[in-house]
Amino acid sequence: MRSVGKGRVSLVETATDEIRAQIVNGTWPVGSRIPPENALSESLGVSRASVREAVRSLVHSGLLEPRQGDGTFVISDDDSAAALRRRLERAELSHVTQVRQGLDVVAARQAAKHRTDAQLAGIEAALARRNAALAAHDADAFTAADAAFHVLVAEAGANPVLADIYRSLSAALREELRRAACLDTATAAATDPHSRLTDAIRDRDPQAAVDAAVLLLAGHVRDLALPHDD
Repeated sequence: MRSVGKGRVSLVETATDEIRAQIVNGTWPVGSRIPPENALSESLGVSRASVREAVRSLVHSGLLEPRQGDGTFVISDDDSAAALRRRLERAELSHVTQVRQGLDVVAARQAAKHRTDAQLAGIEAALARRNAALAAHDADAFTAADAAFHVLVAEAGANPVLADIYRSLSAALREELRRAACLDTATAAATDPHSRLTDAIRDRDPQAAVDAAVLLLAGHVRDLALPHDD
């Protein structure tokens, strides 16, 4: 590994970039343990304090994970996904919801066109868990099932890019889901947009799926008290 130059860019930033590069290019694959602090300090030509700060930054980014007594391990090599998660976590809830509105409509249409029987079964199971949690007035289980339902719909669309973006978006939607997946306004009736969306996906009816997704999102916007776009 090359020695880090000492130019205008700070040593911490340069060390961070070098360690990130080793992760992204596969030198340290997911699941591997990175070299210890003293070895990194020597190979990078920076102080152990700079290495410590660089590693801390990459832990925050979601690429590394410290394990007590066992070292620091690579848990992701997708730097763009980590950056997206950080950006979404800082975003206004209304802005994230607007992005979700577009993604959910596309996901619904694609799922109706491309879902497999196994994927449909997963969506139906998530809907059943959602309805059971509603009947039990279990808010945590309800929120988890509602989140799983939407991710499964996105995964059924035969578009791995859409599914990856939606999974990243889900982390930023935790607060929204706690507010929008509201037991007070939810229903398990056949007229519920979640049930209608599931029916449309089962019937392979893209337009009905889009219509159900629009209704579902309108309900979320209402529960969140967000302004509608005209």
